[in-house]
Amino acid sequence: MKPLIAIVGRPNVGKSMLFNRILREKSAIVDSTPGVTRDRHISPGEWQGKSFLLMDTGGYCPEGDVISMAMLEQTLMAIRDADIILFLADVRSGLTYDDLEISKLLQRTFQHKQIFFAVNKVETPQLAIDAESFVSTGFTKPYFISAKDGSGVAELLDDMLDSLPVQEKTVIEKDLPTNLAVVGRPNVGKSSFVNALLGANRLIVSDIPGTTRDAIDSRFTRKKQDFVLIDTAGLRKRTKIDAGIEYYSSLRTDKAIERCDVALVMIDARSGIENQDMKIINMAVERKRGVLLLINKWDLVEKDSKTSAHYEKEVRSHMGNLAYIPLLFVSALTKKNLYRAIDTAQEISQNRSRKITTSALNRFLEVALAEKHPSTKSGKELKIKYMTQIEAPWPVF
Repeated sequence: MKPLIAIVGRPNVGKSMLFNRILREKSAIVDSTPGVTRDRHISPGEWQGKSFLLMDTGGYCPEGDVISMAMLEQTLMAIRDADIILFLADVRSGLTYDDLEISKLLQRTFQHKQIFFAVNKVETPQLAIDAESFVSTGFTKPYFISAKDGSGVAELLDDMLDSLPVQEKTVIEKDLPTNLAVVGRPNVGKSSFVNALLGANRLIVSDIPGTTRDAIDSRFTRKKQDFVLIDTAGLRKRTKIDAGIEYYSSLRTDKAIERCDVALVMIDARSGIENQDMKIINMAVERKRGVLLLINKWDLVEKDSKTSAHYEKEVRSHMGNLAYIPLLFVSALTKKNLYRAIDTAQEISQNRSRKITTSALNRFLEVALAEKHPSTKSGKELKIKYMTQIEAPWPVF
């Protein structure tokens, strides 16, 4: 799993600008108005061959309106989740009460984590002298940087990533467990599904949406194959998470998908598939993860012999070019198809590493071209010589 670096600090110290500088792209909104960054913002990054996840957070503001308090809670959740905390201050506005409060919090409560302190906007020799006063935070070796022009950022990145333990790949690949992320909107039955599989009430189950806020791992074995089930908080519509602690529950959905081999995307049979479900599916597809759609609470649907076929047709019509994704009707309550879901997920996982011979691919290509031969824009026949599978973590042809 890629390490997570969280940029924290009070509003308007340049967190989003530093986020963009590190990723070398303008993917976060940068504005002089404090509190512009409220929504989840996490992106993969790479430095000197090392991969990581970078998170931009809303400003730490212990006093204020409902939005400010929500941003504070979100920042605290980000700190708890992060592998590395990058605490950012602003030399131009000087050392503030909030800066000191953040430094106390980090040093007293999160001293077990890797914490790096950087003073931003140090763009002149005089500002470098002014930045020396920030040692009173208790961080005696602050990094002087400028997110605007990039000075000092390379050294900061080097030291942050060098601080992480080297993870030696000593485990034989065939002995690795299959990681399954159980994801979906709140209250579709994810925790009930996990509990039914494990045979124990390991997770809080409630009719209140959002009961599960943390991503929780559970191990089990089936047919001599080890599995890890990652149960997550549901991914809500954006309008419902802007001012609440569901903000980072959604982040955990992102992280769970990042970690998994196959995403078990669960929907409630009574409400059908919605645009938010498609966003979750697309999130997994974009990350090249396997996907299995689980239609839960099937026991609560009135049905006849044609119901499942009609329902599946409706769902697939909504999925567009992703209609190929396999689906299963399940019930966490009656345990219908629960183990079949795990077996199907394992098959999907195995297909991700499946190797197809060039001869088999070329036979397929020959049949496909016989049915419809592609042409160029000018109308000329496009000549395709052969088809082969290249070396990649998933099938690429």
